[in-house]
Amino acid sequence: MSDPATAAPYAFRQLEEPRPVSLREIEDPIANAHAEAERIREEARAQGYADGQAAALAAAQPPLEAALAALQQAVAGVEQVRDETAAAVERDAIELSLQLAEKIVAGALAVESERIVDVVRGALRRLAERRRVTILVHPDDLETVRAATESFVTGLGGIEHCEVQAERRITPGGASVRTEEGQIDATVSTQLMRARELVELELGE
Repeated sequence: MSDPATAAPYAFRQLEEPRPVSLREIEDPIANAHAEAERIREEARAQGYADGQAAALAAAQPPLEAALAALQQAVAGVEQVRDETAAAVERDAIELSLQLAEKIVAGALAVESERIVDVVRGALRRLAERRRVTILVHPDDLETVRAATESFVTGLGGIEHCEVQAERRITPGGASVRTEEGQIDATVSTQLMRARELVELELGE
């Protein structure tokens, strides 16, 4: 057995002297880690925004549809009111025009009383059978029509008896012609009413 005092000492492996480490080698991994973490955060933020936007749009869809429907209904209501207003104005304009026409006709007949003769003649022409006729006119037109009776008989033919009577219910300038078969209403009010009906028919009312 060897003497410890004389034994060879332990042979330790010579360690290499540590290599100096640069600051860059330490900073780069840290910077890369920060960059990766920031990228992950950005992706998460973007995804969260997209998901939130989609959810918001999905949640807002029913109210948007309801709002759109309400808007369309409001527009339709405005158009209906506009059409109704236009129709009312149109009817009022027609009524005013006919009232004005009646006044104009009445004024013209007051100045040109002989126009009643043309009215009566036109009514007689519309008769299919005019052997015996009775002509009703306003008292103010009585003498004018009576004076024209002979011209009716000779000009139209087929009239054997023609009588002219005064009727206060008939407006000046108008007439009502009666026969055994019926009656022709040639009053001004009736003519204007027919004009109104024609206008309304033309307007599609």
